[in-house]
Amino acid sequence: MIYYFTRTQKSKVAADALHEITGLPLYALTAPINEVKGFSFVWRAVKSVLSSKGCPVDNLPTDVPSEIYICGPIWAGGLAGPLKYFVKNIDLTHTKVNVLLTGQQPAEQSREMIQKFLAKSGCKPCKIFMMATSKELPEKDVVLEHLRQMLEEEV
Repeated sequence: MIYYFTRTQKSKVAADALHEITGLPLYALTAPINEVKGFSFVWRAVKSVLSSKGCPVDNLPTDVPSEIYICGPIWAGGLAGPLKYFVKNIDLTHTKVNVLLTGQQPAEQSREMIQKFLAKSGCKPCKIFMMATSKELPEKDVVLEHLRQMLEEEV
């Protein structure tokens, strides 16, 4: 299963590409509109990354398979608030968690920060992929090719 959160649709393009490559079903996590829109969004995003809770998700799943992908943006150098909330509020202790992060300039320190967060949450982190996205919505074909290359390098 691929659980994803997107605010600008860039992570949706990445999740769709991952779905096309793996054949795994998609599950869109949604957050209350006031958490992801508006002038003060940047402040709420930073707070959600710094807080241990993240920001609420409206539709947490009740059950997860033994291996999943979490796909979404990097906020303030960490896992986006809704994804953080998902990890903290679902029992993932027996789940291998692969992560696909999107952002304009994903940094290696983000990977390390997210690995530590997943370990503290009791997850079994498997692979963390980071994909740079531009300000514009990326073309799906470009994302597909880039993602295929990243996945092949890990094999």
